[in-house]
Amino acid sequence: MRYDYVIAGSGIAGLYSALMAREHGSVLVLTKGSIDECNTRYAQGGIAAALGPQDSPELHLADTIKAGAGLVDEEAARILVFEAAERIRDLTRFGVPFDSVDGEVALGREGAHSHARILHA
Repeated sequence: MRYDYVIAGSGIAGLYSALMAREHGSVLVLTKGSIDECNTRYAQGGIAAALGPQDSPELHLADTIKAGAGLVDEEAARILVFEAAERIRDLTRFGVPFDSVDGEVALGREGAHSHARILHA
């Protein structure tokens, strides 16, 4: 069997890549175990994005840099936090059922985050 795209890994990055690639051809996802045996599962399905009315990518970036204790690649962190909201919209379009309250996405506050910005599916 032949595929246009072969994706290694079934975590959020691998599955997101597979969803994007399927719009352009056939896709095979390779994983070392079952499809849900990945680090994303152990992160309890949480994804951080500055979506709340009092939150911003700048605040999210500051929290990330502070929590990283000098070990953060600031440019990579900047890309991550400034792209997060758009990637959440993509995942919603793909049908990811994020937890919600009264029709709005539910945002939780965890770890070193100063605002509620954790989404769970």
